[in-house]
Amino acid sequence: MRVVVIGGGVGGFSAAMVARKAGAEVTLIERTDLLGGLGQVAGIGLLGDYDVVVGQERALGGADFVDVIETIPAHRSMDPPGYQNVLTYNVTKLDSRLQKACREKGIDVRLHSRVNDVEMSGNSVKAVMAANGNWISGDVFVDATGTSAGIPACERWGFGCVECILRCPTFGNPGGIIEKKMPTFNRKGVDGKTGIIGTSVMLPISSLADNVQAELHEKGYYAIPVPEGVEPDLVRYGRAGASTTALMDQEITKKNLLLMDIGGFVKVTATGSPLYARSFRKFPGMEDCLIMQPTAGARGHLIIGIALALRDNTLKADGFDNVFCAGSKGGHSMCLMDAMVTGDLAGHNAVRKGVGQRPLELPRTLAAGAYVDLVGNAVRAGKETGRHYGVIEAGFLKEMNVFREGAEIAKEVERAGLTGVYRTKLC
Repeated sequence: MRVVVIGGGVGGFSAAMVARKAGAEVTLIERTDLLGGLGQVAGIGLLGDYDVVVGQERALGGADFVDVIETIPAHRSMDPPGYQNVLTYNVTKLDSRLQKACREKGIDVRLHSRVNDVEMSGNSVKAVMAANGNWISGDVFVDATGTSAGIPACERWGFGCVECILRCPTFGNPGGIIEKKMPTFNRKGVDGKTGIIGTSVMLPISSLADNVQAELHEKGYYAIPVPEGVEPDLVRYGRAGASTTALMDQEITKKNLLLMDIGGFVKVTATGSPLYARSFRKFPGMEDCLIMQPTAGARGHLIIGIALALRDNTLKADGFDNVFCAGSKGGHSMCLMDAMVTGDLAGHNAVRKGVGQRPLELPRTLAAGAYVDLVGNAVRAGKETGRHYGVIEAGFLKEMNVFREGAEIAKEVERAGLTGVYRTKLC
C-alpha cells in the first residue's frame, strides 16, 4: 500500500514519517530542491508552551520533526524578552537532516517534482503527474503544499514576487491536489485584507557589529530597543502574520528589535521585522546589516493563507475519498508545531484509509485534537480571520482546557488509549 505525500515542508515531512512507521510504502514529492519548506527560514523550533504538544505527540508516537531539529541546535533554553525556553536550530543543516531521516526510513523522496496534473476515478485520486511528465500512482494521498499560490497571489495581494524561500520563478508556483478539484478559501489578516504576509527576515551575522555578534554567540539572541525617531511601518505590520498571533505580537517585541541566532544568520523575529524592516540600519550595531531573505530585502514578503482546504477532523479533504491534508493546507498555521501535529495525524490516517480502517479523530482533550477541531471549524464557518492561536500558545491551551504539566502530558494520551498509536504497524 502506497501513500504519496505532496509537499516536503514540515507537515509533509511529518506525514511521510508517520505513514512509513505505520508500514506503508511512502513517496514524498517536493517541487523545489530542498525539504523543510518555510522551516528553511523559521529557525525558531521550539518556544512557548511547547512541552504540552511535543510531549503528547511523542506519546502518540510522532514528533519526528522535533527529533530532527534537536540534532542541529543553534541555541537551547534561551529566555529572550517575551519568551521562555526557546530552541533555535541551524537552518543551513535542516534540508540535509530531513533528507537523511527520510532515507533511513526508506521513504522515496523526489525533488524537483511539482504536481502539474491529477488522474481521478470518481472522487479518488489515482495518480499525479510531476513536472517532468512522469505519473506517480498511489492508494492514498496527502496534500501538504501550503497556502501560498505563488507569484499571481503575491502580485495581486502583496508586494509582487520578493524572491522568498519558495523560489517560484525557478520551480513554478506552489499547488497541490485539492485546489485542482475543490474550491479553497482565503484567510484575511487583522486588517481585513485577503492573505497575510510572511515575517521571516534573515540577516548574515557577519554583517552585524562585533559586540552584537559576540552576544549572539554567547546568548543566542540580541535585543535592541527601538531608537527615538524610528517610525514603524504600520501598513506592513497590519498585514503581517506575526500580528495575528498573541505569542508573536507582544508589546515588548514592538518596543525592541529581537534578533535570534539560527545558524550563520539571525532571524528578526516577532513583529519587529514588519515594523522596522525598512529601518534596520538605524539600529545600533546594525548599521552595515544586509537582508538576505527574502532576496528583495525590505520590500515585503510572500503572501500566504490563500489556499485553505475544507476538511473534517480526521484531516480528510472535502470532495475526495482518499486525500488528506497536512500543514497549513488544513487550517492556517503560524508555527512549525501547528504543521507538525497535522502532518502526524494526516500521515497516520492516510494509512488507515488505505487498509480499510476508520481514520482516527483525536479527542479534544489533547492539544492537537483541540487545535485540529478549532481551526477546521473556523475555516468551515468562514471565520479564519484576525487573531490566531497556535497549538503552543498558552492562551489557546488554557482556553481549550488542554494545558497539562509534567507527567500529566503523556498521561492524557494514555487516558485516551492512544499511547504509541502513530508507531503501530497497520500494513
